Amino acid sequence: MKIEITNRQKIKRVNLKTLSKSLEKAAGLLLIPSKTISLTLVDNAFIVNLNKRYLKKTTPTDVISFDLSDPLDPDYLGEIVVSVEEAVKVAKSLKVDWQKEVLLYCLHGILHLIGYDDRSKKKRDLIEKKQKELMEKLWLKKT
Repeated sequence: MKIEITNRQKIKRVNLKTLSKSLEKAAGLLLIPSKTISLTLVDNAFIVNLNKRYLKKTTPTDVISFDLSDPLDPDYLGEIVVSVEEAVKVAKSLKVDWQKEVLLYCLHGILHLIGYDDRSKKKRDLIEKKQKELMEKLWLKKT
């Protein structure tokens, strides 16, 4: 899988190379064929605008996925937009590394693009289980 990352936020400095490698490894674990995903890192103001426009919600959210697969371009899977600002805020309240939270949001977005859903409790439990499995394999605990 190819990850195209655009950083449109200035909240935190994100190591794009490390993030890209982690997501490529996740794609291998998920057996995703050679596809391209666009990932955009944003702040809350940006994601609020997207949330209003596409989901009719007026609050910040952590991640929004856009399935942009197209029969005319079978190698493109879609776009994921992640709020780094939201990740920092949530990570602080959970007392976890903000980079870990960013990775979690990215994985959540990828899972949506490959068909996972979280609109019911049963489906939400399934996507959360898969996220946890991936995080355990990808996130190296710092000692």
